[in-house]
Amino acid sequence: MMLSVRAWISSRFLTFFMTWAVFQSYWGLWLAHRGFSTSEIGLAIGCSLMARAVTVALIYPAVNRHATLLRLSRIVPWAVTAAAIPYLFVAGLPMLLIMSTAFGLIYPIMLPLNETLATVAAKRGLLVYGPTRALGSLGFMIGTLATGWLTSALGADVLAPTLIGSCLLMAIVGIVQPRDEEALRICGSGACGFADLARDRTFLLSLTIAALIQGSHAAYYSFGAIRVGELAPPAAVPFLLVLAPVSEFALFSLARRRVEGLGVRTLFAVGSAIATTRWLLLAFAESWPLLALSQLLHAGSYATTHLAFTVYVRDRVGVEVQGAAQGLYASLAMGLSTAVLTVIAGHIIGASFELALFTMSVVSLAGILLVPLIRTDRKAST
Repeated sequence: MMLSVRAWISSRFLTFFMTWAVFQSYWGLWLAHRGFSTSEIGLAIGCSLMARAVTVALIYPAVNRHATLLRLSRIVPWAVTAAAIPYLFVAGLPMLLIMSTAFGLIYPIMLPLNETLATVAAKRGLLVYGPTRALGSLGFMIGTLATGWLTSALGADVLAPTLIGSCLLMAIVGIVQPRDEEALRICGSGACGFADLARDRTFLLSLTIAALIQGSHAAYYSFGAIRVGELAPPAAVPFLLVLAPVSEFALFSLARRRVEGLGVRTLFAVGSAIATTRWLLLAFAESWPLLALSQLLHAGSYATTHLAFTVYVRDRVGVEVQGAAQGLYASLAMGLSTAVLTVIAGHIIGASFELALFTMSVVSLAGILLVPLIRTDRKAST
């Protein structure tokens, strides 16, 4: 069986984000169920995110220099599945920290790997990024609802087996071959790519803005399910959580013209402003309708920021350096900044959830101050 490149990459986004829904939306809930405190949860997730920062910035580009994107896409999902199995036997904080770090060194490689596949294929005219990435949002919706239903029916103990099962599904789907394979048999430039990107002032500004806005999601990602559980009945929790990927799906589906046409600077400014509004709204929400509204703003806080950076990489960064660019984005914007802010939020939340969210709003607002410095007048060659 073979699929078109667009269908093949869409299926990868779909199945990966099903696993991501379990790990990101419910992992804090699972850890709390296992008896860990909020500060311990923040520390464990922080270790995982620090490991992510290392692996996607250094290990992924280094491996991609010797193995093609296509080969990595077949091997990594099986390694992720194997790395998830020990979660079934976690007992005590030291073991949790070791497991979180080990899993964080393998699982996050899927993020820049899928994004690099998509941006390379988009640059070569094999797909349109927005609608293709929308399948990832659909996968997140499916994963969120399915996991919520399983948790309600069977309890939080089901979360670790659910993560392992979804990772196995991702690995099995990865066996399918794409047409136009040669377009994806690309090796990256490794460390040399970092030198090129370090000389690109606009890339560094875009990366910094993305790190501030995406990092501000730390409190929500790690403790959002707990917050939702405080404001809504248990049966409503998965439906409230799924509103975020629903809004994200809508934005990516419309991204080809209506959103991408706004330009990188405008997209970053919108992302910063909406993220700030979202965290303030979530901080002062006392009922589920306001909580639902804050969830719908995910399209602006996360998806718009992600799209801004992706559009810049697709249009302004050469194909041979895109792996390094996506690695830095996953490392710094989605990893290191989130790791640091997760640890901070974990300590603040013990005293005040509202104060933690207010801190996140200040971080996201800082991004808008750098937007006027971005220049987008340079095109990259294919």
